Amino acid sequence: MFDYFIFSIYKVFKFFILIIPKSIIKIFLDGLSKFIYLINAEHKRYAFANLDFVLKNTISKDEKKDIVKNTYKNLVYNLYDFIENQTLDLVGFEKKITVKNDDVLTNAIKNNRKIILITAHYGNWEYGNTFIPLKYKPTTMVGRPMNNKFFNEELTRTREKNNTKMLEKKEAARGLVKALKEDRIIGLVIDQHNSTGIEVNLFGHKVLQTDSSSKLAVKFDAIIIPLFFQRTSFGKYDAIFYDGIEAKDYEGDNQIQDLTQAQANIIEEQIRKEPSQWFWQHKRFKVFNQEIYKK
Repeated sequence: MFDYFIFSIYKVFKFFILIIPKSIIKIFLDGLSKFIYLINAEHKRYAFANLDFVLKNTISKDEKKDIVKNTYKNLVYNLYDFIENQTLDLVGFEKKITVKNDDVLTNAIKNNRKIILITAHYGNWEYGNTFIPLKYKPTTMVGRPMNNKFFNEELTRTREKNNTKMLEKKEAARGLVKALKEDRIIGLVIDQHNSTGIEVNLFGHKVLQTDSSSKLAVKFDAIIIPLFFQRTSFGKYDAIFYDGIEAKDYEGDNQIQDLTQAQANIIEEQIRKEPSQWFWQHKRFKVFNQEIYKK
């Protein structure tokens, strides 16, 4: 009952969001992000712990504060995009998104390659579930279901209406193999801690990262294409495609390790370009450096 009550509030919020001018919506969202920054003490602490651990004294405390504030702004903007994007077709998406270097993807499609898109919790990663299948080819993505079943149903409908299939993590392995055999693009968000992952270096520190994309690339001779949707202004994005990563370029006993590290390197490279668009609030370094998150 409580879940439905919260969902009903969201539906009212959604109604007003879609009829109010964008200039006013932006003012409201900016205020909401500042409010969340003030009250969300725990995750704010994780974000500052990560920034102190990774960037140390290379930037000032005020710069770190600006980064954390902007990460909250990024999250509330993503909520607005999620609502607005439910009403868009491809033409609508193309008004919001400028594509950079998508030749790597279109050429892979022309050459009938198996394709694995990887990304991070950076900018608006949800565009991989909406824009990519509309513009290029049907996709299969892995995602975690939401705790509120009503929100989860709406999220699933939004993701799947544009020819995206969503897999829960528990069924992901078999589903991803099936998707590649069916010649669908598969997409993975790989930047968070994975307890069954392998050790890689991120910002000079050890972390665990999933090696699923690497194993699938080797098994199917698939090309791995890093992709990030970077916000350039309110409601506008660059879809940034990096050059493909080929398994054959990393042959040897450490092939999976080297492939996985190559992906971590690109994620780090993109985060360094615009750190305020990464989700610093998760405990990315907790396995090997749990002490940084203690009060």
